[in-house]
Amino acid sequence: MAETAAAAEAVTRAWELCYLDPLAARDLGRAVAAGEGAQATEGWLLVALCEMRVGAADISLQALARARLGYADSADTADSAAQARGLALCDEVQAIGLRRAGDYAASAALQADIDQRSGYEADAMQRYIAHNSRAITAKLLGHTDSALQHFYAASDAAQQTGWAGPCITALSNLGGYHQDLYNLEDARELSEQALRAAQEAGATQALCASAANLIVIHHAAGNLHLSRDMVAFLLQQQSGPRMAGLVERYALPLALGHLAAGEIDAAMAYLERGAVGGVGDGDGMTFWAWLMARCLLARQQPAAALALAEKTLQQRQQHHLTDQPYDSMSLHRALADAAEQAGDANAALRYMRQAHALYEQLVGRSARARYIGLQVRHQLAQAQRERDVAVASRRSLAELYSALQAQVAETEALHLQLREQALRDPLTGLHNRRYLFEMAPGLLELARRQDRPLCVVLLDLDHFKLLNDTCGHAAGDLVLQHFSTMLGEMLRKSDVVCRHGGEEFVAVMSNIDAEGAQAMIARLLEAFSGLQLELGRRRLPRGSFSAGIALFPRHGHTLEQLLSRADRALYTAKNQGRARIEMAPRTGFAAFS
Repeated sequence: MAETAAAAEAVTRAWELCYLDPLAARDLGRAVAAGEGAQATEGWLLVALCEMRVGAADISLQALARARLGYADSADTADSAAQARGLALCDEVQAIGLRRAGDYAASAALQADIDQRSGYEADAMQRYIAHNSRAITAKLLGHTDSALQHFYAASDAAQQTGWAGPCITALSNLGGYHQDLYNLEDARELSEQALRAAQEAGATQALCASAANLIVIHHAAGNLHLSRDMVAFLLQQQSGPRMAGLVERYALPLALGHLAAGEIDAAMAYLERGAVGGVGDGDGMTFWAWLMARCLLARQQPAAALALAEKTLQQRQQHHLTDQPYDSMSLHRALADAAEQAGDANAALRYMRQAHALYEQLVGRSARARYIGLQVRHQLAQAQRERDVAVASRRSLAELYSALQAQVAETEALHLQLREQALRDPLTGLHNRRYLFEMAPGLLELARRQDRPLCVVLLDLDHFKLLNDTCGHAAGDLVLQHFSTMLGEMLRKSDVVCRHGGEEFVAVMSNIDAEGAQAMIARLLEAFSGLQLELGRRRLPRGSFSAGIALFPRHGHTLEQLLSRADRALYTAKNQGRARIEMAPRTGFAAFS
């Protein structure tokens, strides 16, 4: 009896650990499987699940076969509900294996079959495993809404388990998927929550997964120094227990973080290992390809970058392989830059247009992701309220009506919050890139119809990383906020001013020529250079910015083209000593409309 109780306790502990420390859970499962009876069968199931997630697929399948045999042999002695539950979990592990082998359709079909079964009641952990697995399969099949709904349902089930492992993994997966959908605000918040929870729980593997997500999220948001800082944080975990192979597992995010800091040799060192990993399910080839192309461009090898990126794109198309839109967009942007540097303006324009189309798709997905997230969270909250009402069935009608009114008010407030978050940068109060790409096409079309000039100005604060490193991020935030206020006050009300990412800002200025825009930005530079800020008792160093200006239609017909030209002019301003405003050189793009 004592041995049975100890085995039961070990099984419970293994389930608790299988998403927190899967290797420890696997070892507990093996110890239990060495015994006899139903607990030994469940031990083999745990071994199969943990090996399938983080170990070897062949070992998992061997353990899975023993678990199936154990459940089949228990048909006459165990209750039918326990047997049905066990066989369903065996099939869940098999579905994970099919997905990791690349057979997404077969995985989805098996999951659909499991969902049709009856005869048992799934507990919170089984519901978590099911929803999490279906979410990943739907994601890989490109079923965005379904994936989000399952990820949120998995998070709800994880909270009901009361265990740290499922809760941390659910937050990390949600953050990673919102990043895939370019919903960077929610992605960052969820991933940071997962990181803090993993630190509190001492879950090093989950900590590393969240850190890897944040490297990509910060880079996509334009916060390049934060992306590089997270690389250093991730590498600090190498000395932790069970962290052998960390560099190989997260080679691509690590390369991205080094690339963000201009550390090309370090980035190439990761990429040249040939490791296409650290991205969970999916092959990661497109991620690797656009990183490698960017490194080659930084080494002034545009022909090699173009050849690599075009070959990757052709292979993906020939084999009908699905990529995350963000990676596909990044690959097309790398193609456009490589073609431009190689002197092929037609190809550059073609790839730039394709990248812009993918960007617009991402913006739409981002807004949809926030809407679906809001909707699902509301539904889950409503379900929780209904459960509470069922428990307190004697509540008065007035109390129920009050709860309903509060629910309606909450829904309206959430919708308003969603709209505001979708268009505003929370730190500076300026519009964000999503708003920029929604508004700019209309402004460009109006300028074209009226045959009037329009300027796109890219502004970047000088030595901002040094300010953050020496005075702290609070000082950096203060400078960003004051600079944003000055932009709003000194530019015209008709100008669209956005925070483009990090310390970079964009102004779209209608009905103004290049000289007029340059004079206005020069006044802004003079005012900002004379600004003296204090943080607490500390006087901050005065700042400056560099700017690049592109004129429509001289420098391009689309926002992507104008931003590219303005970025080149900004680069020139930086190279010539900063605190300067440069005009973009004339480009051949205007000839292709």
